[in-house]
Amino acid sequence: MSEQKKLVKPVTPGDRLGVIEEFTPGKGTYVNDGVVYAKVTGYALVSRENRRIEVIQKTKIPVFPVKGQKVVGKVQQVQDKFAIVKIFKVNGFELKNPFTAVLHVSFISKFFTKTVYDALKPGDLIHAQIIGDKNLPCQLTTAGKDFGVLEAYCSICGEPLILSKKQLVCPKCKNVEKRKISEFYGKEV
Repeated sequence: MSEQKKLVKPVTPGDRLGVIEEFTPGKGTYVNDGVVYAKVTGYALVSRENRRIEVIQKTKIPVFPVKGQKVVGKVQQVQDKFAIVKIFKVNGFELKNPFTAVLHVSFISKFFTKTVYDALKPGDLIHAQIIGDKNLPCQLTTAGKDFGVLEAYCSICGEPLILSKKQLVCPKCKNVEKRKISEFYGKEV
C-alpha cells in the first residue's frame, strides 16, 4: 500500500470519520450534517492524494430469505399435509447457517397432490421457491417444471435413485418410486 493511502482504524456503522471539508465520502460511508460516518463494519481507508475516505468492509452481509428467491434444501420431515425443509442454498449462494422452511401439500404441484408422501420423502434434495416470508418459517412451493426433487434415495436400500423414463428407479433393488421431479434432477442448481 502506498504512503498516499493509509488504513486508519477499525470502524463500525455510525463511527465519525471526518467532515466533508476535509474528506470526500467514498464507498462504505454516508454524510449527515456535513459529517462523514461509517456505513459498514471494516477499516477506514484514507487517500491523502485525492482527500477521500472510504470503509473497506470486513464482514459479510447476512442472507435472509425473501419472497421470490430460488432455494435448494433437504427434506427433514414429511407429514400428510406439509414437509419441513432445511434450506442451505439461496439463489446459488451457499449458507453457513441453514434456515428452516415449510412446504404445504397445496404448493407441491400445479396438479392435485393428495399427501406430501406422494411427492417427497425425508432425505430428498429439492429445488423450490420462497412464496411467503412474512412469518417464519418461510413457505415454499415446488410448483413448476424446474422445481421439485433434485436428488432422491431408495426407501428400501438407500441407493441414489436414477431417472428413467420419467420414473425414479433404484439401480440396486429395482424399486420404482414416485416423486415430484424437477427438470434439473441429477444436476446441480
